[in-house]
Amino acid sequence: MTKNIVVVGAGFAGVLTTKKLAKRFKSNSDVTITLIDRHSYFTYLTELHEVATERVQPDAVQYDLQHLFNHAKNVKLVTDNVTQVDKENKKVIAENGEYPFDSLVISMGGEPNDFGTPGVKENGYTLWSMEDAIALRTHLDDVVRRGSGEHDPAKRQALLTIVVCGSGFTGAETIGELIDYKKVLAKRYRLDVNEIKVILVEAAPTIINMLDRTNASHAEKYLKDNGIDIRVSSAITQVNPDSVEIKDQDPISTQTLIWTAGVKTNHTADEFGIESGRGGRLITNKYLQAQGFEDKSIYVAGDDANATEEGAERAVPQTAQEAEFEAYVVAHNVAEDINGGQSYQAFKDKNMGFMVSFGYRYGIAQVFGGKRIRGWFATAMKHGGNLLYFWRIRSGYAMWKYLMDEIFKTENKRTVLGSNTATNTNVLWTLPLRLFFGLGLFLDGLSNMGGTAGWMTSLSPAMGTIELILGALIFFGLATWCANFLVILGFLFLVHTWPASWILFVAFALLNGSGRTFGLDIWFVPWLQRTWGKSRYGTPKSIYKQK
Repeated sequence: MTKNIVVVGAGFAGVLTTKKLAKRFKSNSDVTITLIDRHSYFTYLTELHEVATERVQPDAVQYDLQHLFNHAKNVKLVTDNVTQVDKENKKVIAENGEYPFDSLVISMGGEPNDFGTPGVKENGYTLWSMEDAIALRTHLDDVVRRGSGEHDPAKRQALLTIVVCGSGFTGAETIGELIDYKKVLAKRYRLDVNEIKVILVEAAPTIINMLDRTNASHAEKYLKDNGIDIRVSSAITQVNPDSVEIKDQDPISTQTLIWTAGVKTNHTADEFGIESGRGGRLITNKYLQAQGFEDKSIYVAGDDANATEEGAERAVPQTAQEAEFEAYVVAHNVAEDINGGQSYQAFKDKNMGFMVSFGYRYGIAQVFGGKRIRGWFATAMKHGGNLLYFWRIRSGYAMWKYLMDEIFKTENKRTVLGSNTATNTNVLWTLPLRLFFGLGLFLDGLSNMGGTAGWMTSLSPAMGTIELILGALIFFGLATWCANFLVILGFLFLVHTWPASWILFVAFALLNGSGRTFGLDIWFVPWLQRTWGKSRYGTPKSIYKQK
């Protein structure tokens, strides 16, 4: 009998749960897994602050679902807005269809919690979706542009003042990015960087409270040393179009409030009729089954879940790391439901610590039972943590894309390796070298075919033919990366003599995409990417429908 598993929400928990279930049932044609999300891509939400501050482009944090599940033949992708769950008839109801389930996983993620503060929705900016990040990015550029041309001192300062409310993960990392981004904006609009004022407002008496006090103090010092105005014990009471009002304090004149103060369950999940706790999080038992609906095989994971380890007083924090741990438990227990097993797994909090980046070059990590790591290495560790997620979902595509977007294609040197990797190389300057090297290899290949020793010493006629072909490819700029890589291999395994060692370094230098300047690679490489990508992943779509 066919079994249907439905996963609602393609966030950290939803994608990992689907991946684990797809692997578990890859040989069972009677089990179908349907992943439903309002987007056709997975958004790496914890990096949205980088999009908002132009450190990376919007598509850098978008991972097409078809790419992620290209080999999972038992996974159906659906782009739809879920509106209700019919628990009695075991159906998920969405705007464009209904989806029956034998087991259901609710992982729709969270959304900003403004705690009822007047004016936040109307006049504030949040960072909980791609739309949020792009709106904030557009606004920051526009408000600084307008501020740079304003003659009235009071209006000018208001336009150039940015207020961030909340010092949790999102708030702290947004502040860190603003330290770097205001330098970019100041240069763009010919401003003194000190004119752009950034204020961190926190209702609690201390900031960055997920870290211990020692690490939090170092973070506070770093922020202050970089010109951040920190105001603790400052509760925002109202947000106006041109000011932020704070309890028992003078209002701050600004047109930019970034609200990162809280998170609650996705409002749609509120309508599912499942008992909720603090922040609207859906209450579960120790197996992450929705309370009251254990017999319906309904599970909750991610920000929606009020996940509590047995014996603990409080639910685990709503972080990507906890969502991943919950995904493992839910995937195991759903599989037990489908197979009629009895070895259900209880949720255990395996929190390995926290890593917070304050811009591209400074971070603080609190890991391995409280070990403190600060500076460049902590930032590198955070990149490693992000890559670890892609490893868990077994996506080489996502790992490569992340490295390219975060390390090699980042503008303004805003990457953990700085200017060593961030600048996109101008391959025009290697054109003369490529033409010379390609022609030289071609002529050398002719010499070796005739039995005369050349650059690469006396080789067999057959090897001379290969050298001739590689020289022609490099000269005409066709598949230059592969051709130069083969030259490197040929030198290492066949030649390896010191007088000819310059060949190795030239070939290595020409791995930089040199064929895209006055070469055939300007057409060949995009064609290869399209053809290979389509054959391997299919054609990405804006909407996926159940077949």
